[in-house]
Amino acid sequence: MTETRNMKRPMSPRRKRYTTGIILALLVGAVIGAVMQLGEPSNGTAGLVLLGDTPLTPGFATGAAILWTVGLAVCLVIYHRSVDDHEEHAYLWAGLAAWYTFTLSAPTWWVLHRASLAPAPDVMLLFVGALAVNVVVWLWLKYR
Repeated sequence: MTETRNMKRPMSPRRKRYTTGIILALLVGAVIGAVMQLGEPSNGTAGLVLLGDTPLTPGFATGAAILWTVGLAVCLVIYHRSVDDHEEHAYLWAGLAAWYTFTLSAPTWWVLHRASLAPAPDVMLLFVGALAVNVVVWLWLKYR
């Protein structure tokens, strides 16, 4: 008799594409973050350069922008070719919730800043906030 408990089922081509897309997206972000962190000279402050607003070198900024745009565009094509209807539904609603978050918060913050009631809008904070909403809604819709 064959022992079935320890046998692993082979991954389907769709699952392989999905995993490849996610791993590539993680690698794009990790490479950009690591190069940014390692390439920044320490000025006595500890912390993540990614969360700061110190100037970047033009070479790094150009490379990071190209890698981010091209790398994630490729990952998105791979992702969308491999997801099922349920995940696509979760992805679309999560993206819409993130868009609503951004379109409500960015103009509000900008108007308050124009009236000197708030500091200048922080684009990365708005991006991270919208991304957090995206992740929460996607996880809720996918795994509920």
